Amino acid sequence: MSGGYSNGGHQRSLKLSNGLSVLLVTDADAGLAAAAVSVGAGSGHEPADLPGLAHLLEHMLFLGSDRYPAEDDFATYIQGHGGRFNATTEIDQTRFFLEIPPARLGGALDRLAQFLIAPRLDAAAIERERRVIDAEYHARREDEEQVSLGVIKQVLDPLHPASRFFAGNRDTLAGDPAALHRALAAFHQRYYGAANLRLALVADLPIDTLEWLVRDSFTAVPVRPACATPTWPPLLSPAKLPLRLVLERREGHELRLCFPVPAPAKGATSAAWEILSRLLTFRGAGGVYMWLRERGWLRDIDASMLLDIAPQGLFQIRLALTPVGMRHWTDAAAALFAYLRRIETEGIAEWRYREQRLMERRRFRRAAMPSSLEFAKALADRLHRYPPEQARLGPYREETITPCALANCLTHLVPHNAVSLLGAPSVRGDRVSPWFPTRYRIDALKDWPTRKAYQATSFVLPPPNPFLVEEPGAEDEGGKEGKEGDDEEDGLEMLRRSPRWRVGFRPHAISAGNAAAWLRLAMARIPARQETVLTELLLAWLEEAMSGELQQAREAGLSLSTTCDAQSVMFRLDGPPQPLERLLTQLLDRLVQAGIEPARFEQARDALRMRWTRQRQAPAFRRLLPLPEVCLGHGNSEEALLGVLELTSPAQLEVWRADLLRTAGFDCLLAGPLGHERARRIDDALAERFPGGSPSSVVLPAIPITSLQAGREYRYRLGASQRDSAVALYFAAVDASPRQQACHRLLAQLLHDRFYQRLRVERQLGYAVLARYHPLHDRPGLVLLIQSPSLRVPALRREIRDFLNSPGHDPLSLSGEDFARYREGLIQSLTRAQREPGERRARWWARLTQGELAAREPRRVVEAVSTLTLDEVRRFYRLELLPSARLWLHN
Repeated sequence: MSGGYSNGGHQRSLKLSNGLSVLLVTDADAGLAAAAVSVGAGSGHEPADLPGLAHLLEHMLFLGSDRYPAEDDFATYIQGHGGRFNATTEIDQTRFFLEIPPARLGGALDRLAQFLIAPRLDAAAIERERRVIDAEYHARREDEEQVSLGVIKQVLDPLHPASRFFAGNRDTLAGDPAALHRALAAFHQRYYGAANLRLALVADLPIDTLEWLVRDSFTAVPVRPACATPTWPPLLSPAKLPLRLVLERREGHELRLCFPVPAPAKGATSAAWEILSRLLTFRGAGGVYMWLRERGWLRDIDASMLLDIAPQGLFQIRLALTPVGMRHWTDAAAALFAYLRRIETEGIAEWRYREQRLMERRRFRRAAMPSSLEFAKALADRLHRYPPEQARLGPYREETITPCALANCLTHLVPHNAVSLLGAPSVRGDRVSPWFPTRYRIDALKDWPTRKAYQATSFVLPPPNPFLVEEPGAEDEGGKEGKEGDDEEDGLEMLRRSPRWRVGFRPHAISAGNAAAWLRLAMARIPARQETVLTELLLAWLEEAMSGELQQAREAGLSLSTTCDAQSVMFRLDGPPQPLERLLTQLLDRLVQAGIEPARFEQARDALRMRWTRQRQAPAFRRLLPLPEVCLGHGNSEEALLGVLELTSPAQLEVWRADLLRTAGFDCLLAGPLGHERARRIDDALAERFPGGSPSSVVLPAIPITSLQAGREYRYRLGASQRDSAVALYFAAVDASPRQQACHRLLAQLLHDRFYQRLRVERQLGYAVLARYHPLHDRPGLVLLIQSPSLRVPALRREIRDFLNSPGHDPLSLSGEDFARYREGLIQSLTRAQREPGERRARWWARLTQGELAAREPRRVVEAVSTLTLDEVRRFYRLELLPSARLWLHN
């Protein structure tokens, strides 16, 4: 998604005869067609005595309509054609969205329209989905963000819907089934009328075709009176403030300052709040972040709008504190208020507004990049807030941001207007939050407690962003750039090739003019566990050492991702050419030359400690998915990594960095509208910082994958215990051939819908139920997984075995026509992925590092899928997959 969105494309707004507002966008860069419907009602509109009703209705609409009565019809149609779908229930909207190959858009739209016209709302399905809602609620009960928000809700005005419990569970949706059915039907009747709906379509189809499809399916949506915007009271009365909440946390220390502020008017942007958030979270020298970090008090800072429902929002500043910082939380708060005074007294220079406008333009150009689906979702949402002709620009409209607007924001960020939320394992509460159980207490404060007043002059506001520059066009960069349609086989120019170095340049003009640099340090050997931890520490240290530069680079539209595995360290940069060169140069200088100070080392170690600790607390099903690598492919559990982490030192990290840079081989891919002059300049910078005198060559060590004996079962138990039980069954392929990839990928598509239908919909065993293609390094694999709040591990294993082996239930009992549909859907999905900028770069990367055969691998997999027959897949399933070794993973 680049050309149509950034360059205008072709759009048309409609209002159907029933009052439904529609925005159509035809875009040649849209791989899949996307549709999104937004209902102007959500959890805030449901009856106060039925929390979760809107959420339950969202679930129910997927389970059949009068025209398409089968409960799995919608999911089977969308996923069987290589598409995807989902929905979200928010306080003021409910959104349904899908993407699918353009040729199948008509059938998808007709099914989506029936959600709004004549849903079945079957009584038996209501009871099943009520249990699913309850399982979903239990899966999120210990989420720290939900726990904190649940406590904040306790002090909001009870007449405001934001104070309510939205998720729903078995208790809130209990009672007479017939009454619940009537309430669902009444909510649908009241809010799902055409005048309360907004529809957005994005597709590579003629605009007239899109209009015809919409009129054909959605004209029958019932005509009902438009719903008036409800009038809600303010979230918090000034008489309640200031207020302090204290809550018990399992781990971690946190201070949140929440300020009731006027919510942005309908159609207005929140640019002033965004400028303020950037100032508050600045990670460079002189800001409050660095001031607190230097004292060892702070782990992280965040500033954002927590709630923005008229007439009042809730702006929060969140400080993730260290244990030492927790003991000084009043000093930390006082420093924060001093920094706010610095912003107020210094005023905001005009250049900051120019920076904001430039960032808005950059964000507008990038907004549709993720997918046509994200674009359609955003458009449907904006149609509630902006006139149709402004919906595409929406929040990216250029506005005059005045000092007065920022001054108005600052008047609300004062101690006497704050709700402070203090969370730590050591505190004690005298109340229990009703929905996400945790103990807390409420302290009324007459004055803000501070031990000392810090001088506002102690702080410095952020300097101009050096990465935020107007980029020249590709024609000014030097050299002829390739176009989107260039032959994939041509155009990779080798700038450097030696035993230690491979640097390739591939000009192209995709991703809205963004360039990319991929740099890999190939390790000479597979690292031991301690070396793995040291490599992770090196990347965490880089993030800490460059925190200010990285923040400004990301604000300017650059991205940097760093990863490491058992073979290499990888840096991926993406963004406008000139800032990308600057960021890459700074990254290399820090990596090669900067000293590792003990304070930075401790900050990096603390960041890793918190990351791995949070991963241990993730839902059980998420923790099971990485385990095949731990068991079979040279991976490490969080517990093992944390144990080694505590024994590391700055001196060890210095030695490991020197050894890595001395022995590593280097691969680099430069791609995009960089121009030959800039590409050669980057190549010279790389060679200067990593001289080629080492005898090392760019050869990755092979990662050994543990072989399992066919027909045997193996078990691995996750160390941490959690409330729900979770079980995964993993099948590893015998090799990485295109045929193995094709069979495993197609089987994952075929099994998922049936596995989900049987264990989640029919048996109601759990919330997370999936069958997924799950490769291990380059080896294909397949995983079946379920998380359940009701059954224990042995029972879940039996359910999976029964699904695979039950004589009366064949998961591959489908017609040839249905099989062809699934196969075509997978081909469409794989082919579409190959057109994505990241995948195209991955093929150039494979050509650079592995050769032509590896670059052709994605096409060979598509060819292998296209030749598969139903009989061949059944034979593979029965004769190769089922008799193979089984790895059971569970908590």
